[in-house]
Amino acid sequence: MKKILTILFVLLCLTESFSQLKKIESKDFDVISTGPQLDYVLKHAIMCSHSALNFHKKLFDYDPKEKIFVMFQDFGDFGNGGATSIPNNFATACISPMNYSFESSTAGERVFSIMNHEMVHITALDNASSSDLFYQKLFAGKVLNTNDHPISMFYSYLTSPRYYSPRWLHEGIAVFLETWMDGGKGNALGNYDEMFFRTRVLENSRIYSAQGLESEGTSADFMAKANSYYYGTRFMSYIAYQYSPTDLIEWIKRKDGSKRGFANNFKHVFGIPISDAWDNWIDFEKDFQNKNIENLNLNPITQDEEINDKALGGVSFAYHNKERNKIYVAVSYPGKVPHLAELDLKNGKIKRLKDIKGFALFDVTSLAYDKKNDLLFYTTDNNSRRDLNQYDIKTGKSKLLQKDARVGDLAFNKVDESLWGIRHLNGKSTIVEIPKFNSENPNKNYLIWKQKFTLPFGSDIFDIDVSPDGKSLSAAVSDMNGNQVLNIYKISTLDNFKKENIEVQEVFDFDVASPQSFRYSDDGSYLLGSSYYSGVSNIYKVDTSSLEIEILSNAETGYFRPIPISDDKIFAFKYSSDGFKPVYIPNKRAESVSNIKFLGNETIKKHPILADWQIYGPNEDNFDYEAIDAKEGIYEPSKEVKLSYAYPILVGYKNNFGIGYKFSFRDPLSSKTLDLSFSYTPNQWKNDLISTNSNIDKQEEFHASLNYSTTNIGGGLLSGKTNIYASYNKADFYDLFGPTQRSRKGLNLGTEFNKTIISDSPVHLDLNLGASAYYGLNQSPEFQQINFANKDFNTDVFYNFHTSLAYRNIKGSVGAVGAEKGIKSNLTLSSAMSEGNFFPKINGNLDFGVQLPIKHTSLWLRNAFGNSFSKKVNPFTRFGFASFGNNYIDNASSKMYRGSFAFAGLSYDSEKSIIAKSFYKATLELILPAIRYRKAGFFNLFATYSHPTIFAGSLFTKNYDNKSVNIGESNKEYSETFRNIGFQIDTKLVMFSHLSSTISFGWARAFSEGKDYKEHNEWMVSLKF
Repeated sequence: MKKILTILFVLLCLTESFSQLKKIESKDFDVISTGPQLDYVLKHAIMCSHSALNFHKKLFDYDPKEKIFVMFQDFGDFGNGGATSIPNNFATACISPMNYSFESSTAGERVFSIMNHEMVHITALDNASSSDLFYQKLFAGKVLNTNDHPISMFYSYLTSPRYYSPRWLHEGIAVFLETWMDGGKGNALGNYDEMFFRTRVLENSRIYSAQGLESEGTSADFMAKANSYYYGTRFMSYIAYQYSPTDLIEWIKRKDGSKRGFANNFKHVFGIPISDAWDNWIDFEKDFQNKNIENLNLNPITQDEEINDKALGGVSFAYHNKERNKIYVAVSYPGKVPHLAELDLKNGKIKRLKDIKGFALFDVTSLAYDKKNDLLFYTTDNNSRRDLNQYDIKTGKSKLLQKDARVGDLAFNKVDESLWGIRHLNGKSTIVEIPKFNSENPNKNYLIWKQKFTLPFGSDIFDIDVSPDGKSLSAAVSDMNGNQVLNIYKISTLDNFKKENIEVQEVFDFDVASPQSFRYSDDGSYLLGSSYYSGVSNIYKVDTSSLEIEILSNAETGYFRPIPISDDKIFAFKYSSDGFKPVYIPNKRAESVSNIKFLGNETIKKHPILADWQIYGPNEDNFDYEAIDAKEGIYEPSKEVKLSYAYPILVGYKNNFGIGYKFSFRDPLSSKTLDLSFSYTPNQWKNDLISTNSNIDKQEEFHASLNYSTTNIGGGLLSGKTNIYASYNKADFYDLFGPTQRSRKGLNLGTEFNKTIISDSPVHLDLNLGASAYYGLNQSPEFQQINFANKDFNTDVFYNFHTSLAYRNIKGSVGAVGAEKGIKSNLTLSSAMSEGNFFPKINGNLDFGVQLPIKHTSLWLRNAFGNSFSKKVNPFTRFGFASFGNNYIDNASSKMYRGSFAFAGLSYDSEKSIIAKSFYKATLELILPAIRYRKAGFFNLFATYSHPTIFAGSLFTKNYDNKSVNIGESNKEYSETFRNIGFQIDTKLVMFSHLSSTISFGWARAFSEGKDYKEHNEWMVSLKF
């Protein structure tokens, strides 16, 4: 034990993060960068943070009681942000350029806009009434809901009630304010937003109810979680228009006299239920958009020809092979994993070519085409650091060209067969050339990239193309103010060290509209692209000699990504409610183009106060930097750790229940956490839900646990997460709701180290190392049906060591509830040690899944195996199998029957007990499509879907006769075979607007084969938090 304590002490000392994060600190903020290459943005970031906070303080009457920590990082190739107020105020921002595909994001200086957005979250979430502050004081802070003690959700709601509002509310108010803080630049006055709702009205498609949005709109729809932003922003705009922006803020604001819940406060402010207001908005939206549609029809609408009747969801750039008459494109639609596809223009059939790993929501991947060599170039990991790949159309094989290239907006130069692209790094956009050949490694193609021109921070470049003669490069360019132009660069002059010599022609200034996907014709005489310049996305043609522009369409919804097919027709993607559809449109000038009204413009006309909400990006001229008294420093997690919250808990221990208290300490980035709990279960407090009726010893009535966790992000061998834990008479809340019991008598002390070796989504490989010591245990730590017998060996002190590797490469399509295809495996080596004797074991699992033709249906073969290397019978050398594994209330996986040691149908209290020295288990599982509910429940409790699965399995075991061992005879081996069949239905519930839980219902029958044939039945009902 002394050795174990010494090892744990050394590990505790080693867990200090090796990386040092630079910060700028003021009274209100700690702004942190994750690397020295980002330090240049810190001063600007803290100015933007203060600028936004000062605005929100006045608007929301907000008086922050704690510092706000903001972390700037460059972990991905596209900008984004996030914020929370629980347990402390924390925001994060990726400073990469935004993804401007289809103008789903607006251009502009992103640190300014992200901080305006994220500070709305902090303000709206953290603003507190007197009663909220009382509960925060009672529980020593804002309680974070954790599933080890689900009662924490109630404490969390009491301390931060507005946190428990739906995502559409959080994002809607943030986008709405972000737009008007930037003078109308944002999605509350966005082109895509208007097209989105106009199309749904035109096609008579369903506009989701508030509950339907959460249950189906953010999961089964091709736009997925982005719908929270669009619906939320639109509803906020409607409320501001119909009532006033001031009333809107009164609803969001938390203060004395306001209602705790968002729905109740809506009725308090506006006098009607929020569900009625949502219905009123839908009626208003239909009327508003019908008027826009009527206005568009004042001029002849472009008549398109659908190539097939299928909406392709999100789409990449497309390329036409004239000889084959086929289109190559990447697509992402519900029911299929996003993939490269071949569209036959003769019959409209779509052929899957290659799955896209890590697809982007709107544009799937960046795609380029080498027609001569029949190669497609595409990017993977599009939501993190993009890889560059090549797909050979002839052979069907793909290969990785550059890992973490961070290059997109690909374009192919036909002259020298080089690739061109835009590289995102450290918040800046760079034009790069990727030559086919290089002298250092002539046997590998496209191995290196060359910097050609890096734009200053705040300016972005995207949607590039190379002219057929290889001399020019077209590109959309945006500046700090969100203005966007179409430029043509002379390639020979692109030199980052001689920027003054770069030759560029400005084709047209599209103002805040985006010049999208302009591509050269085969002869280079013109560029073809699209823009919302009139408010609707139409096709534009640019003469590359005269730079004259023609408009070729008058769309009702929107046309995108055109390709000239012939003198008579153009291929394009037409926006629909289900995604982008491939169509032909006439290749001719449109007679006239209509415009539309924007709800944002109508709102500011009716309520001019919105103009007063504009603030300007801070700079040295308009911001008093000295006044905030900012100081540079280093973020040291250990010095920032403090008590975050504490609250009373309920626990179960064997067949007893009790009470206790939990304390949670952490630093603001949660890189270091320490959880302590103490509880008491008097012997006379019996739990009637547990069938056993035994008494516990006096020393078992007291319980304590400790868990210390630290994350080292510094890189290297020791990067990863380390846990150090200890328990005395381990108690567990979920033991109140058996049959699975996790509480154990005695002292347990241990440590675990978790390191991700491969993180290349969806491919992951994780390493886990662990060591633990036990004292006074009388039951197997792993299998509750295996009890210790002290007469056979000493169990006072024993140790356990384990290491495991977990691999997964699983995929699911848009709208899938879980994984639909792939491989998942785990291998664990472990050994217990008692009185100098080692008892090694090995076990693992290997799952294979394939997607079936029926939408969201898949078939899985799940395999598990294990072997103990000792014939001696004791708790360290055997495996136990029983039950579904779910408690009536639980926090483990809802589908516990998939576990290696579960055997649904055979309950823990069955007369048969399966214990084995070695085993093999195979389960065939059919996963059926989820049944989604559009409206089932209330705002604070509703069901989103029910998901059925059917399974059948076989378990083969080998063991040794315990009697023969005890009497000194030779070991007698025997085998047993068991089968089971069953089903389970999981229904997902949402509580407090966004806390997910699952109620499961299942049945299984298990039976043994051979002369001892007997059947066992088990019913299971479980609520998972």
